[in-house]
Amino acid sequence: MKLWKNGLFYTMEKEEETVSAVITDGEKIVAAGEEEELKKHYNKEITEEIDLNGETVFPGFVDSHLHLLWYGLSLARLNLNQSKSKKESMDKIRATIQQLAPNEWLFVEGYNENEWQDDPTPITRIDLDAISTHHPLLVRRIDYHNVVINTVLINKIGIKEGQTYDGGGEIQLNREGKITGVLKDEATNLAINAFPAATPKEQEEYLKLAIEDLWSKGITGAHSEDLHYFNGFEGTLKTFRDVIKEQKKPFRVHLLIHHKELKAYNHSAKSFLDGDPYIELGAMKIFYDGTVGSRTALMSQSYVGTVNNGLQIQADEDFVSLIKAARKAKLPVAIHILGDKAFEKVIATLREFPPMSGQLDRMIHTPWLSKELLKKAENLPLIFDVQPQFMSSDLPWALDVLGENHPPLVFAWKSIKDAGFPVAGSSDAPIEIPNPFYGIHSAVTRTVRGATSKKRYFPEEELSVFEALSLYTIGSATAGYKENTRGKIKAGYISDFTILKKNPFMIKKEALDQIRVSKTVVGGIVVFQKNN
Repeated sequence: MKLWKNGLFYTMEKEEETVSAVITDGEKIVAAGEEEELKKHYNKEITEEIDLNGETVFPGFVDSHLHLLWYGLSLARLNLNQSKSKKESMDKIRATIQQLAPNEWLFVEGYNENEWQDDPTPITRIDLDAISTHHPLLVRRIDYHNVVINTVLINKIGIKEGQTYDGGGEIQLNREGKITGVLKDEATNLAINAFPAATPKEQEEYLKLAIEDLWSKGITGAHSEDLHYFNGFEGTLKTFRDVIKEQKKPFRVHLLIHHKELKAYNHSAKSFLDGDPYIELGAMKIFYDGTVGSRTALMSQSYVGTVNNGLQIQADEDFVSLIKAARKAKLPVAIHILGDKAFEKVIATLREFPPMSGQLDRMIHTPWLSKELLKKAENLPLIFDVQPQFMSSDLPWALDVLGENHPPLVFAWKSIKDAGFPVAGSSDAPIEIPNPFYGIHSAVTRTVRGATSKKRYFPEEELSVFEALSLYTIGSATAGYKENTRGKIKAGYISDFTILKKNPFMIKKEALDQIRVSKTVVGGIVVFQKNN
């Protein structure tokens, strides 16, 4: 057994409840209390003592919604998510092109015109054609609902002038009916699928990159949606097993099942992961609408200056069929919802076709709501999976895009909690950097991180520091149906810890995003340690 001593362990049972020491035995916490008391009871069984030198310890943080393989891929590719100008972004692409072999293809991640200080206009094929007329080039927007491609790639994949797209996506045309190079939602696959698929070895490298980076951010597990986009359901699941189990990268993954993989799930994967402490399968994932940034979130009101109110990816009858299929497979659903109209339509269907007793349908994102919509959702078995960093990234520009008639509850985490729904916290990486303290900072301060303005957006929706920390501990445990074994420091719970040098309860709220991780522990093993 290990004695972890001289720490300040927040149990997360109550807001101020702490202990100074914990006994672990492999995967489990045996006891939590004061050092002298624990030594008295377990002295003969303690084989190792770990002095934490007064550091602050929480149950291992879990990100309840991200994309592990995509995140690893974003770490491996050119990524523009930190670029602060259009010129900087174009210069980075141009420099990378110069290093490629003749006619080699390039896939770029993470552009976000809302962060550009010089020219906040989206990239088009004209911009990319100015960089290369020989290399097929694709740049994916940070929200993953929009890509832009150059003329070389347009010709390679056979898109014709004036061509449109049916079925939950858009080939964007300008006023003259010419292709802009922008593809939205389902239409993005026309270009993405033209790139060579990652090999199994490349997938393993992406997953290792992601896990090691997340360890450094204090994250011990994640709920991820990857099983449709890489090497098929079984092949991608094998990647997770090979890396986490065979290559000994301990990390707890709860994998959502894309609705297009339900047949594969029903055929092969219902039982062979049962009881695995590191890999488990969860709800069936469905995309209902797009994003505000791509003007495809399904809203009750039109976007400013348009007659467009978004995109419904699933037709009504198709959505009902998907819900019925999930229920037949005895699964809850996890639904991507951005717009208020999307939320209204989704909950009407879920009320008609509820999950099994004890299951929770997962509402992913839901940043635009109203009191009336929360009232309509009352008593439904739901958990809300929110991304606090989205508030920091999307405001104030999203208010300008939606106009003065935007839904009244904006990133309304407090209202959701007060309505009685459990809430879990996440980053949606690689959309956002998966640093939980960036999310905690947004949830508590309601400010735009890094901005010179300290304006607080809708401060009535702020969370306390304890509530924000709960999103990544108790909330994520609830989302994974592990509230009796994870998310707290307590006897019988897993021995996963996030260890910090600074105590988030003892610093200014404005400095929460500056907190750094000292150690990350998974299953009683230190998997990350900062040396200075």
